Amino acid sequence: MFTHMLTQIPQPVPSPFRADILGSHALYCDGGVILRNPSTLGGTWAVRHVVDGHVIQEAGGTITPVQMCAAEVTNNQTELLALVRGLEMLPSDWTGTVYSDSECTLGRAFLGWKWNNIPLWLHHRYQAARARLIHWTSEPPIRFVLLDGHPTRAQLAAGKGKRGRPVSEHQAWCDRRCQEEARQFMAAAPGHPGRRA
Repeated sequence: MFTHMLTQIPQPVPSPFRADILGSHALYCDGGVILRNPSTLGGTWAVRHVVDGHVIQEAGGTITPVQMCAAEVTNNQTELLALVRGLEMLPSDWTGTVYSDSECTLGRAFLGWKWNNIPLWLHHRYQAARARLIHWTSEPPIRFVLLDGHPTRAQLAAGKGKRGRPVSEHQAWCDRRCQEEARQFMAAAPGHPGRRA
């Protein structure tokens, strides 16, 4: 019924930076929900691809329960969707580090954790994105880092969050983008006072 969610996989945007050049290659991912978790309205996602401190690509969006093929959208689902969308935008020879503040998402993607309550189409899309990346299991493999989410300015300056994990201005951007996507979604919703005619 929702095969379009599997078939409309965006092609990676050509990057001026080759993935085999030494440097800092990073993918930041974040997901959220609209109003509450789980949400009957939908969720948000945002990703940012960074090379040597330069933003190469960034994107964000929303997903409704119908598009998720679920009665409600959960935060864990959107966090994983953000990771998949990020992997899909990378060149196939990319090597670097994936950053997320979702331990569940990193565990599922890299450590073999169970995929409970994740739609089958999203699992398949992850598998396709992973298979396309030729260095996923090479030495050194694509790495991952668990970040502290929602850092304050002081925590960003110090480089550590309240749990002692690293924090990043790029992850903070992803969080703000998710919030902006939710705001725009609500502003366009029928009956919302801020909706434009």
